[in-house]
Amino acid sequence: MFGAVGGPTSYSFVGPKIASGAPDAYMHTTKFVIVRKWHSHLFTVDFAQKKSWQAAREDCLARGADLVSIHSPEEEIFLSSYSKGKSKWIGLSVNPVEGGYHWSDGTPVSHTNWGHGEPNNHNGRENCVEMVTTENGTSWWNDLNCDAHQDWICMIKNSVSR
Repeated sequence: MFGAVGGPTSYSFVGPKIASGAPDAYMHTTKFVIVRKWHSHLFTVDFAQKKSWQAAREDCLARGADLVSIHSPEEEIFLSSYSKGKSKWIGLSVNPVEGGYHWSDGTPVSHTNWGHGEPNNHNGRENCVEMVTTENGTSWWNDLNCDAHQDWICMIKNSVSR
């Protein structure tokens, strides 16, 4: 746990019960899930399985959340610190009606961190976005085929006030 009032707090739990003192959250009954708090948002990361972008979003929606939208470098650094050496879906995808990228939760795109040469829509089939994090915690974004199976991060807005 981080000690700053209003700052990030972390909770880890296993199984169907939430650890004492942890916030209300949804989880798989037998999977390992990590919950982290950043200001007024909770983030859940499930590294026990991989899903397509749409299936990952459906999982988040079932938890009362959405795929994460990242609005600042500080928020991205916070998320990257808990997912080193992993690629995971974020809520950014191509808007099929208007073109361009949009967040699945409808918030405006105010921060991006594309890797070199990205987005490149390789073979005309890359409409969803993953955040790639190295072992040392640096990260960048890559457009990817939405049917690829990845880890993902859910963001639950305003779930807990501590």
